[in-house]
Amino acid sequence: MQIFKRIYRENIRELISIGTMCLAVFITLLLVGKVLRLRELLVNMDLSLLDIGSLFIYLAPFFLMLLIPIAGMISTFLTFQRMSGDKELMALRAGGISLSQILPAPFLFLLLCAGLTLWVSLFGVSWGMERFQYTLLDLAQNKAQLSLRPGVFNRDFPGLVVYAQNVDRESGELSGIFIHDTTQEQAGVNIVAPTGRVATDHAQNKIYFLLKNGRMYRLDQDSMDVLTFSSYRVSLDLNRLLNNVNVDRDEPRYMSWTELNQVIEHPEKWTEKGPEFYRSVQVERHKRFVLPVACFVLGLVALPLGWILDELKRQYGAIVIVGVFLAYYAAFSLGISLGQLGLLPTAVGAWGPNVLFLILSAVLFKYALYEGGVPTGQRIVAVLKEKVRP
Repeated sequence: MQIFKRIYRENIRELISIGTMCLAVFITLLLVGKVLRLRELLVNMDLSLLDIGSLFIYLAPFFLMLLIPIAGMISTFLTFQRMSGDKELMALRAGGISLSQILPAPFLFLLLCAGLTLWVSLFGVSWGMERFQYTLLDLAQNKAQLSLRPGVFNRDFPGLVVYAQNVDRESGELSGIFIHDTTQEQAGVNIVAPTGRVATDHAQNKIYFLLKNGRMYRLDQDSMDVLTFSSYRVSLDLNRLLNNVNVDRDEPRYMSWTELNQVIEHPEKWTEKGPEFYRSVQVERHKRFVLPVACFVLGLVALPLGWILDELKRQYGAIVIVGVFLAYYAAFSLGISLGQLGLLPTAVGAWGPNVLFLILSAVLFKYALYEGGVPTGQRIVAVLKEKVRP
């Protein structure tokens, strides 16, 4: 019994260490790619390292939902490859220990990966994207306030020419305001107001100039219409202001689990978005559970592969496991796309790849557990050499 406890403890430790290392490498590469995409925004906003770090922390859960299943699969396979290279698998077999007797450790590791992915998908993604969008709005407000110079016509805002006689950069308060707005009409309208300020509406993801007690002048052919107002908002184009960084919370992949359920329970409130949006919400609800289950399914595929290919060289093993992952990702992406387009039931499109790979894992386990007829890596290599021999 002691030997099994030691085997389980060492396997869990190795699986976690390799999985953590894989996860750190993957998320670093993705965040570096995100930096390159956001480089203009980061430079234009003149952000501090603390601001950049917080943005990446908020983005991390969105990537983790996709990366944890990959890291779990690769760490499971690499652990058994390492055990094979050190002849540990051979020693275990010689000692009468079969694959079924060492399954509890990788099963526990895969359950931990699935649980972490489930928590991230249900809570972490929506929290991270909400904080990311909230921070971007604050950065946009700061940019708007810094761009305004007293006594200067400012053209940094898409579709607007803004003049303010006085600007308080800390509070965003403006006085002596003139705005030429061409966002709604080609001819544009002229707006004047004695006071106003730069404001942010986090609930609606908007940033705007809030003007008080002013007038609006609109030229209509040969006449001019003059409208007075006590309060008026001039909204800014956030996508262009933030260099086309999307801050739309209505995308299903950014919604919380509660928001997704609200769309399903009250579809009449979202009719203007069309049936494709509703299907995307259905697919996203399935995906929040599909990816946690994929942690376990992909691990179940990698585990017997590491046992079966015990004598296969590591470079060949790496090719095999990457090929298996790419096959799963291709099937997953195809199923999601067909579900969103309505060509497949959303449940079938989302869960189909997991079912197929679960069947594959059952076939691989059948070979791996059948000690007398295991198609080992040595036999596979021999077969490959025989086929490529001239």
